[in-house]
Amino acid sequence: MKHVGIICEYNPFHTGHARLLKAVRGANTVVCLMSGNFTQRGEAAILPPVPRAAMALACGADLVLELPFPFSASSARYFATAGVRALGSLGIDTLAFGSECGDIEILSALAARAPEGEYRKKAPHVMQNTGDAAAYFAALGETVSSNDILAVEYLRAIAREAPDMEPFVVNRKGAEYRQTVLKNEEYPSATALRESLRVGEGIKAHIPFEAREIFTDAAARYGIADTARLGSALLAVLRANGTGNPHEIAECGGGLHRRLQKAAWSAGDYGALCKAAATKRYTDGRIRRALLYLLAGVKKEDLVAHPVYLRLLAANARGREFLNETMKRRTVHVVTKQADIAGLGACAARQRELSLRADGLYALCFADTVTPHALQTAKPYLL
Repeated sequence: MKHVGIICEYNPFHTGHARLLKAVRGANTVVCLMSGNFTQRGEAAILPPVPRAAMALACGADLVLELPFPFSASSARYFATAGVRALGSLGIDTLAFGSECGDIEILSALAARAPEGEYRKKAPHVMQNTGDAAAYFAALGETVSSNDILAVEYLRAIAREAPDMEPFVVNRKGAEYRQTVLKNEEYPSATALRESLRVGEGIKAHIPFEAREIFTDAAARYGIADTARLGSALLAVLRANGTGNPHEIAECGGGLHRRLQKAAWSAGDYGALCKAAATKRYTDGRIRRALLYLLAGVKKEDLVAHPVYLRLLAANARGREFLNETMKRRTVHVVTKQADIAGLGACAARQRELSLRADGLYALCFADTVTPHALQTAKPYLL
């Protein structure tokens, strides 16, 4: 391992994340590609990107770049594909990730099955998220954990986008991936940590010592973001039918948009809206992504585009050295301010437009005044 990449959310950064960073500490450079304002389930990250990146830097990362919106808030297939594309374009030779089974042979066998070929023979009637490994396994009645599904998508993306990249899998330990109650595990569930914050409980004991001060200062400065604060905006848009052509919006096909509109007339807030729209056909994650995409105007073609630029969030000396060394050979731009994106072409302009919309929506997720301008002009954390 020379240059290791980790695709992550760090929402929040906890001891389990620090364990993975420790496992790759022998690499020349550890580059984290981290979700920005919104994460894979269409939810607002509890803290802005820069302090979350700073926590990773304090615990072993050398460079943290932002995986742009809307890729950061997409389903596993698009999330993994965009991440691997970006890391490959940077010159990363190894992708490190956690997995429930922790067995590369098992994961590779799953990746080889799903979903081309055998998928279409055995699950011809599955239309939602066609091409996603999750839909394939669900259609065949196979139970595969969320982390392993993401691992499968990483392996599929490597095969398509960066065949020279090596996978490095670490067995995930501690709480179950979606465990909602915080216990005394050494490695907690990020879901349980967020739930604890939501009800006003402290989580300091589960934050690595090196990152606690950064977390505490950021939480005091910004408060904790909550996607539910977008509820009024969503209800207003859905009731007014003001989203343009719903067929162009990502994740809104298959009758979901009509179902969301109907639910908006009986729901009184964000949580009730998600609950009213839920069925076996539409997962909670898909509903949340669809709602976010409606507000941001994310189209299907936006999810299949290549990331044109990556925003620098945090770096130490080794991280900056890596950027200097790869400047001439990398094929993706690394930017530090919005002005750097001008002149990069139409695709970059579209990705910047979506990023600005995400900043505007994310600012609304805080109880206290957080402005889009403050988010857009936040300086990288440099050591």
